[in-house]
Amino acid sequence: MTTRFSDSHPRLFSIRAIGSFRSVVVLLLMFATSSCGRTLTTAEIQYANTLYASQMDVDRITIHSRNPLYAFRSTRDPRPAKTCRERIHPPETAAVETRVAATTIGNRIFFARRFYLDEFLGQYPKVLPLADAMLLAHELTHVWQWQNRARTGYAPWKASGEHAQTDDPYLFALHSSARFSDFGYEQQAALVEEFVCCRALAPDAPRTARLYALLRPEFAGLARRSLVPNSNIVRPNPNFPEGPPCN
Repeated sequence: MTTRFSDSHPRLFSIRAIGSFRSVVVLLLMFATSSCGRTLTTAEIQYANTLYASQMDVDRITIHSRNPLYAFRSTRDPRPAKTCRERIHPPETAAVETRVAATTIGNRIFFARRFYLDEFLGQYPKVLPLADAMLLAHELTHVWQWQNRARTGYAPWKASGEHAQTDDPYLFALHSSARFSDFGYEQQAALVEEFVCCRALAPDAPRTARLYALLRPEFAGLARRSLVPNSNIVRPNPNFPEGPPCN
């Protein structure tokens, strides 16, 4: 699951726990069985292969242009701009209202209409729209968790339960002794998302190296560097980040 601003500045953030969240998941499961979606495009598959390679069956994935959870709103305190995910946007100075931009159930990814695209990565690998690539990577990680659930133990209700345990299940701290499996399901998706950001903007930075070392044991085909040159990375705000984004 991914959440974003509900105003004119789309970005990735967490939501606070939604009352009766499990019933909402049941609603989505019912919705998933009756709605049609599109398959991944050639460019999206090429991009996904730089992250998951043969560990994910991309042909089973469908993208949908409706997400019932987008109707729910939540507010959280502003975050300090410490991660690459935060620093590619203007700093927050007040409370932030969030809405659920995307939700993944099994092999189906549901995007709210304002975030859905017929092609998330149309000019890839020549150009990388960073925010769209990060959003897609986050949700694809939940698909990976589902398809590899015999190893990950993933279930949609387990991921949704993380939202009831903390106001921000996406926050993580990188420790040298940590393994990828030590993190929660939303944290895992956030880690992949952060790696996409750092790999694109600062491939030689220390944080990028730490993220790669953490992810590589789980994702055997993980590409260390982006296929897109830094000059062709489309940032959400061209004035950010200020200074090294991934130290």
